[in-house]
Amino acid sequence: MIKNRNIPSEKRDLKDYIRLVIAFFFCLVLLSFYQNMRLYFEGVLDSIINKSFFLLVLHHTGFTSLTALILAFLFNFLEYKKPALGFKTVAVIFLLIVISEGILIEYYIYNYEILGTGFYERYVTNVTVESFALSILIFMILGSAFMYLFYRFTASYYKIISRMYPFTIVLFSLFLATLVSQKNPVNENKTQHLLQSVSKDILDFNKYEGAEEFPLLRPYNTQRDLTEYFLLKEEKPNFVFIIMDGVGGDFVGEKAPYNVFMPNINSLTSESLYWPNFVSNTGESVASIPALIGSLPFGNSGFTNLEDKTKRTTLFGILKDNGYNSSFNFGGNSALESLDKFLYEEEVDVVLDRKGFNITYRPQEQDAAGISLGYADKDLFHKWQKDFESTYRPRIDVFLTQSTKNPFKIPEQEKYISQVQKMLSNSQIDPKHYRLIKKNKEVFASLLYADEAIAAFLEDYKRKAEFQNTIFIITGSHNLSELPQQDYLSRYRVPLIIYSPLLKESKTINSLVAHTDVLPSIAGLLQDAYDIDVPNQVSWLGEGLVHEGIFKSDKRIPLYRHKENLQEYIKDKYCLSGNRIYALSYDLKFMNTDLDNENLNIKEEYRRFKAINNYVTTQNKIIPDDTGLSSELEKGQSKSDMVWINSVFNGRDFDNAYKIARDLAFDGETERSLLLCKYILEKVPGHADTEILMGRIYAWNKEYNKAANILETAIKKYPVYADGYAALLDVYFWSDTNYKVESLKERIKKNSIRSNDVINKIKRAEAKMKKEKTLFESSNLGYLNFEDNDY
Repeated sequence: MIKNRNIPSEKRDLKDYIRLVIAFFFCLVLLSFYQNMRLYFEGVLDSIINKSFFLLVLHHTGFTSLTALILAFLFNFLEYKKPALGFKTVAVIFLLIVISEGILIEYYIYNYEILGTGFYERYVTNVTVESFALSILIFMILGSAFMYLFYRFTASYYKIISRMYPFTIVLFSLFLATLVSQKNPVNENKTQHLLQSVSKDILDFNKYEGAEEFPLLRPYNTQRDLTEYFLLKEEKPNFVFIIMDGVGGDFVGEKAPYNVFMPNINSLTSESLYWPNFVSNTGESVASIPALIGSLPFGNSGFTNLEDKTKRTTLFGILKDNGYNSSFNFGGNSALESLDKFLYEEEVDVVLDRKGFNITYRPQEQDAAGISLGYADKDLFHKWQKDFESTYRPRIDVFLTQSTKNPFKIPEQEKYISQVQKMLSNSQIDPKHYRLIKKNKEVFASLLYADEAIAAFLEDYKRKAEFQNTIFIITGSHNLSELPQQDYLSRYRVPLIIYSPLLKESKTINSLVAHTDVLPSIAGLLQDAYDIDVPNQVSWLGEGLVHEGIFKSDKRIPLYRHKENLQEYIKDKYCLSGNRIYALSYDLKFMNTDLDNENLNIKEEYRRFKAINNYVTTQNKIIPDDTGLSSELEKGQSKSDMVWINSVFNGRDFDNAYKIARDLAFDGETERSLLLCKYILEKVPGHADTEILMGRIYAWNKEYNKAANILETAIKKYPVYADGYAALLDVYFWSDTNYKVESLKERIKKNSIRSNDVINKIKRAEAKMKKEKTLFESSNLGYLNFEDNDY
């Protein structure tokens, strides 16, 4: 605590307060140095003064500014009441914060984690009472001493300090400047993090407070609702999922207002199992995939965007454990919404996205911002067909289309727009929809194109032997938001079509069900027919695709509109939207209703589900570690490794992280570089440059087998990326395995690789093999001549 020696007890002014604030800030900077020094001597950090140190000082500046801004009012108020009271009070508060920061830093140094919500339980688990008391004593003594010294030191700068006016504006500006800076535990003010976490927790009035640790967990009961519709073969069936981006109930179905724009998909409804009362659980494209494949909750920003790995049981996992091959196919960037991370954790065998298309394919036109979504649907299906190889194992292939997505830049757009215009001219369109279609011709042109693409894919698939044992599941991700919709539920209405030569008959099933109901029915179908392995307990949101009638009294369907917005909730024949409850008509339209019986408890159930949704996804409480069949998710980096990673890389620009890893490798810091590479690939599994860099590093370390394995996998994942072939050719050359180049040449030719570097390295390998062959033949000839002379 600051001593008052030589300081008269008189009213203090702003100059004294500013000196106190600066002394407080210097103490925080000193603690920053202490933290980094300790971490450096423990071998966690590479240096004491580094980028993370300056970021930490910057964040201390923001914290100091905000704290000083708040306490300035208390200082003035108490000084007005009694001279020096405000000064002494604020000095004590600053000292307590310094002690708090010191204790939190000490905890961080020993445990490599920053304390937030639930701090008390974590702290008492890892820290004894004796060490806690000792820490308080040490930081109290040192904090008081250094605050006093820094306060005295600023006395000679009175004139400069007196000109810092208006001080509150300066403080507020400094605080705002730090808000745009990314925070990591190593460079964050620990007290600020703790206070923010606790405040957020206190202000969350909808927390899960139930007794069950895993509130979604329930015993698995085999759903046999699809069994009666199929005549399955002895071999397990293949599955093909086609998820049409933005294709909703407005375009498919007998009563769909725009069904003429998807004639092929609509014709399938009469040959298939078809659900006219089907909804997506989400209003976003990528968010629909975990719901459909995993019957999973959403989190706050979509399941794929969860920061930490979360254990779950999905269709990918179940089928993999029962002998299936898997693929995911998308013409766009799979890194968007961290979809690639989700697929990597699901251990999908092949992921095809825009990085897998060579120069023989043309990406869709760029939008006004100069961005192309990637490759159109026909190219996606053509690429898959071209790469298709029959296997003896059953397979699941999932497609996410995107040609019906804004900005609707399809190939031959004018051709399809002309078709739309022709349809308008021939009066095939309902007059009340005429103006809307005319104004949005490019939208309806994209529907015609996507419909053609899927029809052509199915026709091509029929020529394969696999067709006779394949089940096609066709649905939409959500309804197009670019067109006006009747109500909020319209956004979620999508078709569900199950088409297969294995079907006994076609049928329209009126059950109101959702994407989350697909997995339980598919798992039940397979278990009933083949007794496949399914976990004894599951946490799926859905129950099955078939029930009697349209509505089911105990049916619950949560609807996730978009990020941070779980807005709609269906219970039985009612839908909660915002704060209003609507009855649902038989064609799923909103009808106003007057509910007196406590709103059927739908609002309470909705609030409880929101709390559970947040709890299970943030706390990894979907299923226990010992539940499920798939292998354990690979554990991330150790805590000490994460401290180092956070010290060299700050933010979410993983291209920048790659550059740091590359520079480290070039400087000979290969172990550090590999550590950062693994972290990048954990967050962005599709970062091709990082994967290739890892292969190169192992090759430089003469670990050729490991390097070859990584790079051979990389060229399968990124078959059009020339740098992968160049790196692999180096490995073959250095490890004297140039005989593998011949088969590699076929892959290079197939993917139209035209890199001079690759060509030169092939010539180098061939020249070396030719030279070795000549030497070998000369050696054998000399041996034979020697034998002849012997005779």
